[in-house]
Amino acid sequence: MQNEINIFLGENITTMVILGTIVIFCLAGTIIYHLVKINNRREEWEQAEKVFQGVFNQVTDSIVVVDKNGIIHKANETFLKYQGKPADKIIGKSIQRIPMDYVFEDEMDQLKKAIAEKGVYERDIKFYHKSGEVIPIHLVFKPLKINSKKGREKTYMVVTGTDLKNTYEKDEYISQQKEELLEIQHLAHLGYWEMNYLTKKIYWSKELYSILGYEEGEVEPNLDIIYWMAYEDDQNRVWKAFLRAFQAQEKVDTHYRIKNNRGEIRDIYLRIRHYFTKENEHLRTIGILQDVTKQVDLREELNAQLIFTDKVLNNSRLLFIEFDSNFEVRNINHVVQQLSGITDDEIENKNLRDVFGNLNRAHRKFVNENLDFRRPLPFRDYKGNIHYIQWDHATFSRRDGKNTNILLGIDVSETIEKRKALEAAFVQDPVTKLPNRYKLEQVLDNYFDKNGKNPDKNLALIFIHVEGIHLVGDAFGQAVEDHLMQSLSERLYGCVGKYGLFVRRYTDQFVLFYPCDTGIKIVMEICQLISKLFDVPFVIEENAFTLKCHIGISKFPDHANTKDDLIRFGSAAMHEAQRLGLEYYFFHDSLEKKLKSKVIGYKQKNN
Repeated sequence: MQNEINIFLGENITTMVILGTIVIFCLAGTIIYHLVKINNRREEWEQAEKVFQGVFNQVTDSIVVVDKNGIIHKANETFLKYQGKPADKIIGKSIQRIPMDYVFEDEMDQLKKAIAEKGVYERDIKFYHKSGEVIPIHLVFKPLKINSKKGREKTYMVVTGTDLKNTYEKDEYISQQKEELLEIQHLAHLGYWEMNYLTKKIYWSKELYSILGYEEGEVEPNLDIIYWMAYEDDQNRVWKAFLRAFQAQEKVDTHYRIKNNRGEIRDIYLRIRHYFTKENEHLRTIGILQDVTKQVDLREELNAQLIFTDKVLNNSRLLFIEFDSNFEVRNINHVVQQLSGITDDEIENKNLRDVFGNLNRAHRKFVNENLDFRRPLPFRDYKGNIHYIQWDHATFSRRDGKNTNILLGIDVSETIEKRKALEAAFVQDPVTKLPNRYKLEQVLDNYFDKNGKNPDKNLALIFIHVEGIHLVGDAFGQAVEDHLMQSLSERLYGCVGKYGLFVRRYTDQFVLFYPCDTGIKIVMEICQLISKLFDVPFVIEENAFTLKCHIGISKFPDHANTKDDLIRFGSAAMHEAQRLGLEYYFFHDSLEKKLKSKVIGYKQKNN
């Protein structure tokens, strides 16, 4: 009996052990399955994060990534600033919680249809900012598909928002500049094309359409059109030039004839240039086509007649100079006489240099040795005024067998002055007439080129943030805001302009470039001077306004050794002063670490 009981117990224990083993294996399998699943999800999310970050790095506007249900998965800093909320209040929430007049669900059918047909969906909305301002925003929806390592595909929607208010202001300024440039191109008969290797598109300027005999937009820009218009005699040479340009990526300068779309025979001067990124990737290729038909026709006319008749020479705005191989002047027309003060009786035994005036060494060498006038040269008249003349040169054989040289020129001083005015406008703030941030960058580039490796040099950038200026614009209008900024800039410049370059960097921000003693005492005195200026109200149209300022300071070489770091650190110090409610704040290393720790998704990579 006892033996039977022992056998029974042994069998039960064996069964229990087997069952326990099975249960343990099942639990282990379940745990392993879930761990693998969690790991796969983590890898998929990391892969998605890399893709999202790659998209974000290419866009400076507001951008969010949402799923098919409109749930936000990722948002950039620009978007968060517009919302005025941290990332944890945005991520994981519906896009519909954004204060705007766009309903995501109601337009889902339109969105899907546009994506299927065009690959993109665009629409304008109104964004209701927490300040009460209604901002027009242009939204662009683009699908983003992410494939996991196991071949699973997940589709997100990348939504980019462009602030149309800023765009309108920039477009107005750019439009003015374009009109000036178009006029200059028209005067010079200069056409322009560009091939962008990033967008794979070709652009033609308005004047290029005209040279080729088309109305603007009549045909799709195509380099084949430019090539096939070449005369048969010139096509082989032009084809080789194009091959060198695009296969060997060489510069090209060539002259040939075309028969344009209107059947006109035109002489063309072609230049092709290439531009590359810092990583030596081909960025774009540009070409300039100049219609030199008038110059060529004039040269051929000179070759046929050898000499202009007095009637032509004396009734033309062109400058005409004839001289021999020893640069002895034989003849000049009335335009050159008026500029040089030399009469017909005085021209004998005059050298070309005497007519040109007191040129510098480089220009004398250019005239005496090259006579290849590819750019305007200065011409000093008898009163000492400088004129810029675009010259064309040709050499002919006279009947007596001797060579004669002809110079034809046109005064392009007005065009040069327009160009200089455009360049000046580019570096000047239109409201305050102070230098702008582009001028500051130019000055800093020059400073660091000369002094960047000299530890004995000192430089301080003093950033001044004006608090309350935008509220004035919202409450009283742009004209009052501009008037207030003009008064403020005059007051600031009168106080600290003597210390160095004083710049209006942004709408509510000024910068003082101070390249002198940057000891803490003198810099603090400057900051205190600036702060006191804000204590006195500004009276604009019978209204008194009191503004506040916050100042940030970065110094070379104490804080930074490069231009970009100096700007970045000064701006960071200014924002820290604003955050702490201080009048001024000096940058220090702990601030950089503190700021980096707040950047979402930032991790220090160890080599």
